[in-house]
Amino acid sequence: DMNSLNCKYFGAVLLAATMLLSGCATQRQASASKSDAHQKQAATINDANHVKEVNVGFRTLSMDKTTFTLVNASGNQTSLNGSIRIARDSIIICSITPFLGVNMEFARIAINKQGVTIMDRINKRYFSCSFAEAQARFGMAMNYNAFESIFTDRVFIYNSPYIPLQSDFKVTNIADQVLFARSDDKVSQEFYFDNLKKLIGGMISAGNQYSMRWSYSDFAQYNSVNFPKQLSLKIAGPDFHRQVDIQYKNVELDRDRNFEFKIPASYKQVTMDELLGSF
Repeated sequence: DMNSLNCKYFGAVLLAATMLLSGCATQRQASASKSDAHQKQAATINDANHVKEVNVGFRTLSMDKTTFTLVNASGNQTSLNGSIRIARDSIIICSITPFLGVNMEFARIAINKQGVTIMDRINKRYFSCSFAEAQARFGMAMNYNAFESIFTDRVFIYNSPYIPLQSDFKVTNIADQVLFARSDDKVSQEFYFDNLKKLIGGMISAGNQYSMRWSYSDFAQYNSVNFPKQLSLKIAGPDFHRQVDIQYKNVELDRDRNFEFKIPASYKQVTMDELLGSF
């Protein structure tokens, strides 16, 4: 019924807001870019203590059957369905639908180099925020590379456009895991690898104010790439705590897809508060 649909749609908007605000508070400016050759390298475990550089293994990622589960501070869950498409180093598009296999779209979220846009399909309106605006408003230095890296099980340096190397981290063995850690200004980052050399989780925090932790599970082989089918994000701040679990039913690499994202001329631009206010 409509109440059920509104409940699910509210969850979709909340998911979008959570993704938008998931950066950690910092006024740090972006690091200087490395050489073009450096940008083409990716960090991955070579043995228990070392990293080697390998070519990145995908051009596009398509997850057409995806389940989003939102968990609030009380443990209440809201499940949503949809899809995620990623064009490497360009755009992430999340589509939210009420049920798997249903073409009706509640919301569409786009993350690109400029920022985040949320389209409300039900009420024909949209919210858009550039990364520069987000930093000015929320004190959050955000960038596209961090979002794409988390979605695709990759190591990154927060608010920096290049892919890191081993020398960017302090490497420590902890039981059967390997920890990569670094701190810069007020921002701390950690990445965890298992004994099979897979990246299984990470954490980023800004002082004692904001933190985000994520973990990967249910790995499967796709075109010689070992990719997780489950991603769990936990986001915490001074007065909120949210968890978003994302499960991919299928994963396709390097499939040619349509990544066009346009706001219809009839849609009204609103603020985030207005977007959430009617739910």
